[in-house]
Amino acid sequence: MNHLPAFMRTTTFRFTILAASLFALSAFALLAFVYESTAGVFTRQTDLLLARQITEFKSAFNKGGINAVNKIVVEHSTGRDPYLYVFTRPGGKFVSGNLSALPSAMPKPGANRRFTYKVYNPETQARETHRARGTLIRFPGDYMLLVARDTEEESALVDRISRSVWIAAGLVLALGLISGTLISRRFASRLDALNNVARDVMAGDLKRRAPRNNTGDELDELAENLNAMLSQIERLMAATRHAGDSIAHDLRSPLTRMRNRLEGQLRTGENLDAREAKAALHSTLDDADQLLQTFNSVLRIARLEAGEQRETYNAIDPAPLMHDLAELFEPVAEDSGLEFSAEIEDGLHIRADQGLLAQAFSNVLDNALKYTPKGGAVALRLRKQRNGKVAISVTDTGPGVPADKREAVFKRFVRLEESRTQSGSGLGLALVFAVAKAHGAELIIDDGAGDHATGNPGLHIAMAFPAARMRKNKTSTLT
Repeated sequence: MNHLPAFMRTTTFRFTILAASLFALSAFALLAFVYESTAGVFTRQTDLLLARQITEFKSAFNKGGINAVNKIVVEHSTGRDPYLYVFTRPGGKFVSGNLSALPSAMPKPGANRRFTYKVYNPETQARETHRARGTLIRFPGDYMLLVARDTEEESALVDRISRSVWIAAGLVLALGLISGTLISRRFASRLDALNNVARDVMAGDLKRRAPRNNTGDELDELAENLNAMLSQIERLMAATRHAGDSIAHDLRSPLTRMRNRLEGQLRTGENLDAREAKAALHSTLDDADQLLQTFNSVLRIARLEAGEQRETYNAIDPAPLMHDLAELFEPVAEDSGLEFSAEIEDGLHIRADQGLLAQAFSNVLDNALKYTPKGGAVALRLRKQRNGKVAISVTDTGPGVPADKREAVFKRFVRLEESRTQSGSGLGLALVFAVAKAHGAELIIDDGAGDHATGNPGLHIAMAFPAARMRKNKTSTLT
């Protein structure tokens, strides 16, 4: 098979050949049907007419003997009767009829058979061979009578129909082969282009994209999906590289501090007093906790994206949790010189994991308090939207996030403050995004109410959850 051209090894070519073969087979079946519907009908009609003639001659013989038979033959032969007759006496000598002699290949008496005979055509002034179908009758005394009908016109019609069907079947098969070759060559060339892209991508060229012809067919749709996948892979690879750089940057500082402290303790040895040693150990523990928190956040996000905790989701009323968060963060806001407000509507239900929800909005509130300048405001809200969804939102009057960077802030280790003077690992909003996706919630990020005094646009982050209704058995159904 490998020595065949590439297009002939494609599935499309094989299916095209199969379709052409089936079509040709259908044409052959049609030929048989047409032949039966024409030649068969003509034959049955001819046999029926011959049977009537035979009945007439036998009845005449029974009434008037052989002379009555001869009289009918003479009468019919001299008129415009469509039948052919040959009446012979014993020994085969001609008596009467409109044919001069019996056919050379004449069937046995009582059987209808086809034969040919010569007839003079006055238009062409030549003798022509015609086809006929007849029956030989044997009378007592060895008298023989041939009764037949000329079937040349019917036979010619059947021949023309048969030839037409055979030609059509041949054309169908030929056109099927030609179209299969053309389509398969085009299909194979497009597949080769897709395969070349796949090989280049495997070789490391993530910028390659599959060519499209914008016809909307299945290959064009495959190319579009392949390009979308390659773009996603390219983004993920870029994010991975960025995450690696960010991890190295964020972990280098605490690791360096830990090493310097340990090295200092080794140098000072016993000269280090208990108070200094305790302070160094506490600082080292803080740095170790920061490292562990970073790795735990990465692991938590990975588990959320894998959907490992979805079986723990239940229908809950988020109002008590929001009240707890408000009580927790309100003193922190007051210490930072910020106004904190909470608008929480009771009696709403969503299907969620309470722990994940608490961690996600703790991260959002922590960011809002961290980046909102002194004198600003932060608001926590829980309410039902007009479309029936339950929205939990945090709005502040801080500097906000530029529109072109709002999608990026939800990626791992992305921080708009590239100098990284503020504490944090850039995983807080990435965890928020993972929680929203795991819960099937719509994550919204937009400008907040703004601060006219500072000109800050503010920031509004919300999760819109599908509402859930409570059941007596404490299970839930999404509405």
